Amino acid sequence: MNGPALRRPPVVLAALVGALALAAGCAGELDRPERFADCPPGYVEQLFQQSCAGDCHAGAEPEAGLDLVSPGAGARLLGAVSVQEDCTGLVMIDPAGGPHLLLQKLADQPPCGSRMPFGEPELDPADVECVRRWIDEVAGGGP
Repeated sequence: MNGPALRRPPVVLAALVGALALAAGCAGELDRPERFADCPPGYVEQLFQQSCAGDCHAGAEPEAGLDLVSPGAGARLLGAVSVQEDCTGLVMIDPAGGPHLLLQKLADQPPCGSRMPFGEPELDPADVECVRRWIDEVAGGGP
C-alpha cells in the first residue's frame, strides 16, 4: 500500500510546481524554448543585436556613442560614462557595484532619457534578468 502511494505525490507536486511556474510567467516560455537554458552564453549579445542594434546602437556612428553589438561591448561599457545630454556622467557598467545605467535604462522610468529599447516593446523580466547577470559578470561580481 505504501509503495505506489508514496511515488505519486512527487509527480503530482512536480506537475503542480510546473503549472504554477507557467502561470507566474517564469523564464522559459514555450514560445521561446532557448529561455529554458537560463541565460545561455551569448544570449545577451544576441538580445542586444535583436533589440538594440537596428539604427541605434550599432554601426560606425551608434546613438550616444553606445555600440552594443560589435565584439567587446562589456569591456567598452565597464566604467564608461554616458555622453547622452541628460545622462552625462552616469556610469554604463559601474565596476564599483553602483547603479548601472545600462540596466536602469531598461526600467519603465529610467533616471534620465527614455526607456530602452526606444520605441519598441519593453524587454520581458527574464531578459532583463539575463542582462543584469551579464552586467554582474562584466563588472566582476557574477558567477
